[in-house]
Amino acid sequence: MFSSEADIFFRKASERPIIPGTFGVLYLLRRDTLQCLGFDPNTGARNKEPVLWPGGMAILAGIDLTAKFFKGDDNIGGVGQRFKDFIEQNFQHISAGDKETIYQLRNSLLHSFGLYSKTKTQTYHFILTANNSPLVQQTGSDEYKIDLLSLHQQFENAIEKYATDLNTDSTLQSKFSLMFPNYGSIHIG
Repeated sequence: MFSSEADIFFRKASERPIIPGTFGVLYLLRRDTLQCLGFDPNTGARNKEPVLWPGGMAILAGIDLTAKFFKGDDNIGGVGQRFKDFIEQNFQHISAGDKETIYQLRNSLLHSFGLYSKTKTQTYHFILTANNSPLVQQTGSDEYKIDLLSLHQQFENAIEKYATDLNTDSTLQSKFSLMFPNYGSIHIG
């Protein structure tokens, strides 16, 4: 990585934490996400039934977090654009409609702990699955099925792509360094 801060932030979720210590927020979030999705973060083996909503919330919060670093911005009014820009740049084979749908799922889960969102022009009702089906499937005029395992894989791939780009792009490095003091790491005692 381009800096020791990036090493902390992008630490592999499979590495066991040694407490007390300082840990990257993304590292901790990725470990918690795996546990919510029913996987042992140390081995990657399925070890329990998933808790889908908190797992989905963790993935979506992770996209929010990495989008702040990607854009070098944490202004309140820029959340939606940051979120969508990060997805557009780092998710693989994603349509503009799916990018918006994932953002609306974020709003639904993180703001209301629900599966409903509404914009000025569209309503979204969500169904969550976890069976590695397509990421977004429109099943009705305003109904969308989102597969959280597919979303998780897209997010993990996006983290890898962003980390790779970060190593060679000085603009991304400057943006990352702006955000790290406030959002990059926490100490666990």
